[in-house]
Amino acid sequence: AALHSALTHLAGPRGSRGSLVVAATAGTTDAGLIDPLPEIAGLCAAHGARLHIDAAHGGGLLFSERHRDKLTGLEAAHTVTFDLHKLGWQPVAAGLLAVRRPRDLTVLHQRADYLNADDDTEAGLPDLLGRSLRTTRRPDVLKIAVTLKTLGRSGLGALVDQVCARAREFADLLHDHPGFELHDRPTISTVLFRPADATDDAVAAVRRRLLTEGRAVLGRARLDDRLWLKATLLNPDTRPEDLAALLKLVEGSIPR
Repeated sequence: AALHSALTHLAGPRGSRGSLVVAATAGTTDAGLIDPLPEIAGLCAAHGARLHIDAAHGGGLLFSERHRDKLTGLEAAHTVTFDLHKLGWQPVAAGLLAVRRPRDLTVLHQRADYLNADDDTEAGLPDLLGRSLRTTRRPDVLKIAVTLKTLGRSGLGALVDQVCARAREFADLLHDHPGFELHDRPTISTVLFRPADATDDAVAAVRRRLLTEGRAVLGRARLDDRLWLKATLLNPDTRPEDLAALLKLVEGSIPR
């Protein structure tokens, strides 16, 4: 409703005709939440607005037959960003920008005689600017290509399924433990939790203690005006006993 109202107001009586851009998120940093993409895409189409989807976190769900439906609506986007150092298991940097219409990239075309002279290109010499705007910097896309060639979509999809399953198992442990509070069921593989009845200062102290002692690395997120510990599960080899051990570490680090 809020987006419809904003687009109606901004587009005016004649419609925006592409002058507006809506940015949706598929996998928030804090909790891995996914915006209602089909509904947003429908509103963008109705008002003539361009749709960009930030799928840096959740884009890897496309590899999984089990979880890819969570990204229904992604195909309607004009542009999409992915960051495969998350659900793609790549070293940074591994960011990608995908466009629906190749002509959208024409604004990035550059000419430099020493890099892509027409006669050199016609002679078959490498055209550096035609391959990357970064020219002589390392070709980060190579590691992504090798991974896709080696594992394929099904191999990467199996890894996605494993970490999502571990996140659900961890959420079950937290839900059943009287000493912890679970924020919500995980959408992807991020689980937010906190010691029951703890203050925000106590939650922050738990995280810092585990980090400085080298025992566990947990993130933090502030939602609903409360501070939560954040466990983003990305190791497919994580076992149920590892999850139970993490809870014991957190429990033992609560200030008394």
